[in-house]
Amino acid sequence: MSTAPTRGVILYGPPASGKDTLTRALTGLDPVFSLFSRVKVGPGRSTGYRMGTAELLEELRVSGAVVYENSRYESTYVTDRPGLDEAFAHGVPVMHLGQVDGVRAVLDGYPADWLTVLLWSPREVTEARSTGRGDADTPARLAAWDATRADLDDNPGFRFDLTIHTDRVGPEAAAEQIRQALTTPRGDLVLVDFDDTLIDRLAAVTAWVTGYCSEHDMGPAVEQRMLEAMRIRADLDVIEALCAELGLPDSPSELWSRYEPELSTLVTPFPGVIEALTAVREVGHQVVVVTNGGAKIQHAKLQASGIADVVDAVCISGETGVRKPALGIFETAAASVGRDLSQGGWMIGDNADLDITGGRAAGLRTIWISHGRNWPGGVKPDLVVSTAAEALTHVGGAR
Repeated sequence: MSTAPTRGVILYGPPASGKDTLTRALTGLDPVFSLFSRVKVGPGRSTGYRMGTAELLEELRVSGAVVYENSRYESTYVTDRPGLDEAFAHGVPVMHLGQVDGVRAVLDGYPADWLTVLLWSPREVTEARSTGRGDADTPARLAAWDATRADLDDNPGFRFDLTIHTDRVGPEAAAEQIRQALTTPRGDLVLVDFDDTLIDRLAAVTAWVTGYCSEHDMGPAVEQRMLEAMRIRADLDVIEALCAELGLPDSPSELWSRYEPELSTLVTPFPGVIEALTAVREVGHQVVVVTNGGAKIQHAKLQASGIADVVDAVCISGETGVRKPALGIFETAAASVGRDLSQGGWMIGDNADLDITGGRAAGLRTIWISHGRNWPGGVKPDLVVSTAAEALTHVGGAR
């Protein structure tokens, strides 16, 4: 097997989901795989761990060598940088984790190309396996299963590279799935704008303004002015200015508190977008939405439109503190899926400055969504198409 030395495997799952069994299958399939032994400080099982002392734990903390630390079963478990350095020097480490925060910490805190694998089995299978192997702490393991289920529910936006149901797939077949996933070339990084690229924001804003003006019996002049001010960007500052200019019946805070939730119910994806996003990810590309705007309203629109369910990550200026076309937001978007802009990729969007100029400056190939418009000038995109579905279809076939 030819595997880059910087690749590693993270197995996430509840107790008795088969992490140990699958790791043995992996090492039997190819000796390049080896269990990464975390440092353990505390009582209980020592097999599979590097047992440490409270003094060693404090030393790792003080030196900044702790990548991730958690406590369970009256013990502390540490993923440490020196241990990972040693493991990668000898092959492909296989790490066991039971917390999404832990997976995120390793992805963010240790520069490697990780394959994240969700191992899953029903609660009754966990109970049967734990009882069958004679565990003395089966109730605690069932409580941990419940915590793992809650952990996944609390992190709906986190997506694993591979999911294996260990009550349906045997360890040898699962090991082969992982080996194939590691050796299959990864697809491209695909960054894509949100408003008026994936969803018809303008139509939603128009519908909201029309409804609001009709509700308060305001004429076409007021409606036109509100739409003119809100068509590109609508935030509390814009709302405050409109209230002062037009004497609207609501206060700025009242109007904004209505606008945020109501707009999300009106947004819809452009035709074919959901299917195209799904297809792009199925061929191995990683898709990240990169959008300017407030975090609350953008997340609401992403969920309501269904886009959040068919992308790998979301990067919103309101959360990062950096807006397109600044380089920083593209860097953050790439890092959200373990990528670096030096690896290249795509930027797709409808805004010539924010998306195309910004994307080109970030070193990405660019596709401009024209919606029937003529290119306004400036740094030209690599491709011009009418819709996001066309752009994604091109990217999906350009692997």
